[in-house]
Amino acid sequence: MFETSDAVELQATGPYDLVCIPEALHDMAKPVEALAAARAALAPGGRVFVADERVADEFVAPGDEIERIMYGWSVSHCLPVSRAEYPSAALGTALRCGTVRALAAEAGFAGTEVLPIENDFFRF
Repeated sequence: MFETSDAVELQATGPYDLVCIPEALHDMAKPVEALAAARAALAPGGRVFVADERVADEFVAPGDEIERIMYGWSVSHCLPVSRAEYPSAALGTALRCGTVRALAAEAGFAGTEVLPIENDFFRF
């Protein structure tokens, strides 16, 4: 069964074997809270699957094509969307692995894993 829900309501409708956050973590004003809610909604052995932009692990100017595209989207859409709420982490589309790891750790996850899935635009 699939369910679409506000992250804060997940625990009330769970438990889940899998919680997916497809290309949305960078848009969330409160990503740590969303990840913590996803974690709390998991069944034993469950997983949270995050798909977000495949930007470089570190910013190096001027950035490759993907990096420049993602920054363009970030400024024109993603940052304004996340800043519609206050307070906001205001992450934007250049969500690097280190940032996701830090968010996950703050949300109570013991670790993260980057899956070896080949894709030009997304990291899983």
